[in-house]
Amino acid sequence: MTSTIHVSYLLLIVGILAWCATAWVDSTPRRPNRRKNKQTKPNIIVIMTDDQDILLGSMEVMPKTLRIMRDQGLEFNNSFVSSPMCCPSRSSFLTGLYPHNHNVYTNNENCSGDYWIQNHEPNTFATYLNNAGYRTGYFGKYLNKYNGSYIPPGWREWVGLVRNSRFYNYSINFNGNKMEHGDNYYGDYLTDLIANDSVTFLKQSKEYFKRRPVLMVLSTPAPHGPEDSAPQYQHLFYNNTLHRTPTWNMAPNLDKQYLLKITKQMEPIHQKFTDVLQQKRLQTLQSVDDLVEKVYTELWMLGELDNTYIIYTSDHGYHLGQYGVIKGKGLPYDFDIRVPLYIRGPGIKPRSRVSNVVMNVDLAPTILDMAGVPIPDHMDGRSILKLIKSYKDSTSVDDKEFVQMKKPWRDTVLLERGKITKNKQKILMKEQNQLFLDNLSNMDNIPPQILQYATRKQRRILKQCSKSKNKPPCKVGQRYQCIQEPGRKLPRLQKCRSKDLALGQNVQGDSPYPTMQQKPCRCPPMMNAQERRNQEQFLLNHVNKDFKPKFISRRKRQLPYDLVDDPFSDDFNEQYPQMELFEPRCRELPNNTIMCDQELYNNVDAWKNHKGQLDEMIQEYRKMLEDLRTYRRHLKTTKPKDSYLSQFGDDESGPGYLDNTDGYLSPDLTDPDCDCDDNLPGTIQEKRQRRKDKRKERKRRKFRKRRKNKDCNKPDMNCFTHDHTHWRTPPLWDYGPFCYCTNSNNNTYWCLRTVNQTHDLLYCEFINNFISYYDLLTDPFQEVNTIHQVNYGVLQQLHDQLNEMRACKGHRECDKAGTLKERRNRDNFDDDDDFNDEELNDYIDNGNTDFS
Repeated sequence: MTSTIHVSYLLLIVGILAWCATAWVDSTPRRPNRRKNKQTKPNIIVIMTDDQDILLGSMEVMPKTLRIMRDQGLEFNNSFVSSPMCCPSRSSFLTGLYPHNHNVYTNNENCSGDYWIQNHEPNTFATYLNNAGYRTGYFGKYLNKYNGSYIPPGWREWVGLVRNSRFYNYSINFNGNKMEHGDNYYGDYLTDLIANDSVTFLKQSKEYFKRRPVLMVLSTPAPHGPEDSAPQYQHLFYNNTLHRTPTWNMAPNLDKQYLLKITKQMEPIHQKFTDVLQQKRLQTLQSVDDLVEKVYTELWMLGELDNTYIIYTSDHGYHLGQYGVIKGKGLPYDFDIRVPLYIRGPGIKPRSRVSNVVMNVDLAPTILDMAGVPIPDHMDGRSILKLIKSYKDSTSVDDKEFVQMKKPWRDTVLLERGKITKNKQKILMKEQNQLFLDNLSNMDNIPPQILQYATRKQRRILKQCSKSKNKPPCKVGQRYQCIQEPGRKLPRLQKCRSKDLALGQNVQGDSPYPTMQQKPCRCPPMMNAQERRNQEQFLLNHVNKDFKPKFISRRKRQLPYDLVDDPFSDDFNEQYPQMELFEPRCRELPNNTIMCDQELYNNVDAWKNHKGQLDEMIQEYRKMLEDLRTYRRHLKTTKPKDSYLSQFGDDESGPGYLDNTDGYLSPDLTDPDCDCDDNLPGTIQEKRQRRKDKRKERKRRKFRKRRKNKDCNKPDMNCFTHDHTHWRTPPLWDYGPFCYCTNSNNNTYWCLRTVNQTHDLLYCEFINNFISYYDLLTDPFQEVNTIHQVNYGVLQQLHDQLNEMRACKGHRECDKAGTLKERRNRDNFDDDDDFNDEELNDYIDNGNTDFS
């Protein structure tokens, strides 16, 4: 009996457990069935972070992203950017162009400027996909100088951040309306806002436009400064030291460019700063990790995951203490130019890895290729889908994970940072023009490679001189002729005159243009001394206060005519008493002629005495001007808080008058009994008050910044000051203020980054003629500049290839410059041919390169 009861209880328990398991399975979300009317084109989602590195360990703390993107997709372990700066790199991402073709070289000039808006913004990948039927949406940071006054073409849904990256207290353009956000985490944290708005757009698109594919760009601010993390992650990564690579705090570096040469080792406070900054950066990325999972889950719930490409990348890398520079970007080394790049989607094999070199300029053509849209010829990049398709064939992948293709994939890419300064551009133009003149031999048949160095004026002259109607000598009815003058390499276009028909012309040498006979000199007629004295006496007798020539017009800032007639009268001295320092003996006549007493022209002592008095007068005026500037500076710093107009009484500056922008007082027509602000709606009053408060706050911020950086400036260096006010969210900085310089004005360069089965190198030419070479096969962390060990022939090849890359336009030219049909013999030189110091100096303009 007892055993029967036990069996019954056992069966009851088993039944309850089975029922619970069934209920739990029924309650879990199930993946919806595929819709019958699903679109054929895939969805495309791009997730781009800001300043995220790949070599300092930032991806290692994002387990959700690695599980979704790396374990279920394809990883490119040699992904680079065209420029390690925000705005140039993002412009390349949107257009598929190198910086030398979209002309955005810095984060300031032309960053979302008029040239960009008119010439390149209409040609981003968004416009092509929008015309192809995609529902396009952009969420987050756009370009650094985007002012939020418009919606860029091609985007149906627009949630664009105004200006640079921020997490709190920012403004966004939400479909044409500016919205301001504060510092409340639940409603204002930008990374979460991007996640929520993008998922909402995705839901609505699939609900109301079922047959239309979606393109979304999610541009997060993390881990860019001010590095404000979500509250739930502010306790993580206190002991993370992944950023301490072998080059961390390796300084000074005398074999590298100017910035790294003068940078010294970090002090303890600087080392602590790099640790805290690494911690805060990793904390901000946790919200990005949540964003990736949220978008992935929503795609899974909508049944769109198998038909969606997801791209995860960053605009550039970052450094934290590498070579002693405590933070920043903009250096041509792998920690700044190498970025994470993961792609998952239809037809991509999970846990794949490709070693072929790719760039951010490839993303725009790749997105177009994913959508089945033809890639424009003007784009410099190349679709990565070709690599992905070739990767499916196991026979085309070698042991180093390089994919072999029928058409060789390029192995070299171009890095550009900064632009040529105006002074440097003038020097280069002068050198190019001299090269054109030195190689000028036959005017009628100039090679194009020489003609490209001619100026616009020179090309115009050559064009006119090539016409038969301008050939010399002058004929009846001919207007112009080209004349070769002695000492000139270019001909001169000269008007035909009647005397030129009879003037003899000689052809000298091989020049196709005649050389004109030298014309006689035209000398001015001689004047004897007596005639000169008579003219001077005539001027002294007739130019007086009664003589007023009517043909002379009054100049700007000129004294009244009654003072000009006799500038040393009593009225003049009363009005300008400070000018009456001595008896003047010179005066300016109405015809702009200076006339002095005759004694000054004849007596040396009188001339010296009067000149000394003028020098004293000039010194007195300079002292007076400096005193006035001192008074003005004092008044600026001691300006009273209340309006200074009230202290002048009820005359011109009292009540009833307003001070306009021109500095003049005008009557105030406003009724004093009417308070205009009280008659306005409350919302308008609040908006006006907010604008006033913002203006005041901006002024205070600028003033504080100027005061803070007053003692933190060095010539030709970009420096910053850090103190306890820099971060507003935990973990805070409590270790004291410090000043540090993170960049220099001459940190402008052009580099080649080559990666293939046999080579892994970086070759750079800086704007100050400094060059560097790193072999990453033997020196993976780029510790030693081995430019002196490079063979001269190899160096010349790299120099020529760099010039080809800097001039390439379109993917055909750039692929040709970055792909070597025949592997250049970089290993076939004897060791005895190494590039010695003397040859190196000859190669780089006679020693202009500074090697220590």
